[in-house]
Amino acid sequence: MDQLKLKLKEYYQRYQQMDAKTKPAAGHGDKEQVADLENDILSQFGLPASKRFVQILHDFVTHRQFNDQLVDYVSKKLKTAASKYLLAPVMSDIEQLSHARDQKRSAYDVLPELGYPINEYSLYLVGELLYKRNMSATDILDELQRVQHFDGWEDLLLVSKTNNYKENELYVKLRKHDLRFMDEFLQYMRKQAAGANAHKRLTPAEEGYEPNYRTVTKLLVEDIVFDKDTTPSIFGKVRINGRLTRVTIGLEFSELNQILMSSDELGVEISSLIKKKLSSPSVEKPMVIDIRAQFGQELKLDNCYLEVYKPQHRDRKNKNKWVEDKDPFYFVDKILSKKEFEKRSKEVEVKQKIQECLELIGGSYVYYQRLRRLDITDEEAKLRAGLSDELLFKLSYFLNKLKE
Repeated sequence: MDQLKLKLKEYYQRYQQMDAKTKPAAGHGDKEQVADLENDILSQFGLPASKRFVQILHDFVTHRQFNDQLVDYVSKKLKTAASKYLLAPVMSDIEQLSHARDQKRSAYDVLPELGYPINEYSLYLVGELLYKRNMSATDILDELQRVQHFDGWEDLLLVSKTNNYKENELYVKLRKHDLRFMDEFLQYMRKQAAGANAHKRLTPAEEGYEPNYRTVTKLLVEDIVFDKDTTPSIFGKVRINGRLTRVTIGLEFSELNQILMSSDELGVEISSLIKKKLSSPSVEKPMVIDIRAQFGQELKLDNCYLEVYKPQHRDRKNKNKWVEDKDPFYFVDKILSKKEFEKRSKEVEVKQKIQECLELIGGSYVYYQRLRRLDITDEEAKLRAGLSDELLFKLSYFLNKLKE
């Protein structure tokens, strides 16, 4: 087995392992190993790890089985891409940046092809300043070269995530390198973070109401709608009171992925398609996956139980009263596996049985008191009431006290 095939096999296996870990989340180390393998494989063909070339490898790992035919196929695609890339007209870095802006190329392609890492600051320089604000390509390249010279990419990222960054030693250190756009970048990142928090969905407790929870299972999913900026929604049908009813369920991307990965092969295929669409630089908004049209059947979610609730709003007339929305729209609160749901159901059932037993024991003390009023001896009254055991008698007494 040649070196390339070994590398591709290792990459395929590691990517599959990393993908399987998305239920909680793949570790940072896993992602770094996969990224290193991507760089290694692409470099064998003389290609940079830009998005358009990495996508060839991402398409490769979506195949269900690794075999020689698949290796030959991906090798041919990489060779074709390499010949086009390496034989393209030579352009200076300034020309490449200007051309990228004119062609609206993804910064995830442009930066690696120029030899710069994908970092929040490099993306800001190209995506925000060069593309959106039409700043000079010369100024952008000068800033990229400045940061690259002292390798300050990670330091800039750390400072952007620090509160009161101007008092941070790292910020003072970076200021010595005369970065023109650093302060503007840090303010931009602060605004982005604030905007993300503003769009975060509040929980019922944060809003101030107690939701009415419902458990949904065997949901037939027809459509999934999402985009990069808003949380996804599931459109489908669920059986309520013996009839199929259309519902819409809002949830987080992590929850959607958890549901899909817990389903059969169809769920895994849909999850892969969503990842592919989200990584594409040019996608429609919002993105709609018509499951029946694209996969030939609806997705049946029967391996998990969704604990959902309808959002509520304050009543117009009585501001202290909360009212459920009328639309058949729900938010996911919890996702339970079959095992978790059955365990919870059993716990609820056992608690109900225990409560029934306690009520019977507490009621026995009332019967005991009636017998005593009829001048029946204490020992006989306890025996007739089923309280001859002293511990049981005390329990019955105190349970009865709680009702008084």
